[in-house]
Amino acid sequence: MRRLNLIGTQVRKLRYQRNWSQNDLAIKLQILGMEDATRGKVSKIEARLVWVSDDDILYLARALRVGLADLYPETLPGASDLYGAICQSKASRFGAIFLGSLSCSQTGAGVLEIAFSIATL
Repeated sequence: MRRLNLIGTQVRKLRYQRNWSQNDLAIKLQILGMEDATRGKVSKIEARLVWVSDDDILYLARALRVGLADLYPETLPGASDLYGAICQSKASRFGAIFLGSLSCSQTGAGVLEIAFSIATL
């Protein structure tokens, strides 16, 4: 199964830390202005079944009272091997790292390395 976002697992962890239900988080998101927030959408984000827009990431960070970096897996910040970290985070939470690795093409890795080196200049 293809994972469509990187933040779902962290959103779930942060929600659990606050002892909130998915419905509690959806209500907080609606109050902040995320009109399409529902318990079902929160569930799909956490299961990594839906793509999450930049706007939604901002709403999630605000609702959970964390920085944007806190929404991403711990393997990404400061990763020396960005390609490897992204491939690992795309892997299934059930340990199908092999399948996640297959979704990252070597061509994509070269493009990411070039983009990353340009961004750090």
